[in-house]
Amino acid sequence: MQLMVMDTVKIVIPALPCDLTNYVNAVEAQGAEAVVKHCCQGFDINDYDGLLLPGGIDIDPIWYGCINKACGEINDELDKLQEKYLSAFVEAKKPVLGICRGHQLVNVFFGGKLIQDLPTKRYHARDIITGPDKFHTAEISCEDSWFRPIYGDKFEINSSHHQATEVLGEDLIVDLCSADENRVIEGTHHRTLPIWTTQWHPERCRASKMHPDVVDGYKVIEFYIDKVKELIKRKV
Repeated sequence: MQLMVMDTVKIVIPALPCDLTNYVNAVEAQGAEAVVKHCCQGFDINDYDGLLLPGGIDIDPIWYGCINKACGEINDELDKLQEKYLSAFVEAKKPVLGICRGHQLVNVFFGGKLIQDLPTKRYHARDIITGPDKFHTAEISCEDSWFRPIYGDKFEINSSHHQATEVLGEDLIVDLCSADENRVIEGTHHRTLPIWTTQWHPERCRASKMHPDVVDGYKVIEFYIDKVKELIKRKV
């Protein structure tokens, strides 16, 4: 019997020109190919197996029906670019991983809203130019959380954001929250679609390389690539 050989998994990362080395390295460490796209021209969803929405600048609040009261840098071109990719992957029911800004974009796409500037951002946000990531404990918030088999019920994560989920998007389930009184949402998944998100940054969270207690974030990327492969096999 002839064995099926799976082609290299291709993950598209839509973003404006910037340093995406951490994301590319994290994807390629799992044996997949990361393809960075700066525009929608020539985009064919059939060329890609999964979508990774990376961290970055703030989303324009107009996308969630609010005025800009406390955002930092925003970019309409970036918002439109990533929304088009996300819309295409949602329609095709293909896998999506959202990280930080990507986590927030997924929430907004499904009708959620964001806190534009966390009152407790000193515990979550870093100086974007010179400061190191912050670190804090996160806790599982639902019985079937996708984080539980990877890390257990409570673990240390990195943190680099001044915004967060305020109103949860439709059909999104909260998997992980910060283990403080503010209960900032740190991870979600979609009820029916292959979509997973993290508010934190697993792509640069490599255990002892960052902090002695923090988990190995590459296990999140491994989880995602495995899910992509599973879905490919189902369609073959």
